[in-house]
Amino acid sequence: MADEAQKDTLLNTVASIRAAELLLLQASRASSDPVTLIKINTEYSHLDSLLSQLLHAQAIADDADFANAVTALKQQAAGLQVEEDDIKKIVANVAAAAEVAGYMAQAASLIATL
Repeated sequence: MADEAQKDTLLNTVASIRAAELLLLQASRASSDPVTLIKINTEYSHLDSLLSQLLHAQAIADDADFANAVTALKQQAAGLQVEEDDIKKIVANVAAAAEVAGYMAQAASLIATL
């Protein structure tokens, strides 16, 4: 079972991913370009998948299963850097794109500490 520090880290990571998703949602509402909307939706879906995995890991009671879930999350954290770069190219509002990327970087950093 995860210790309290790990649970707090997971909660903070979930908060970062949700904040990034909210900003992506706002960016999608501000765009009328179909190609941009598809790209934003793809990035949102990736974050949503990671969010589901984080919430699943949070609910795991068995130490070995939790360790396996954390290992899988750490492997995916490296991919967040690529997604950050993609989002910077997709989201037209530079400040919003930077903010989304910041939340993703924070999530990746938190996952690395698990």
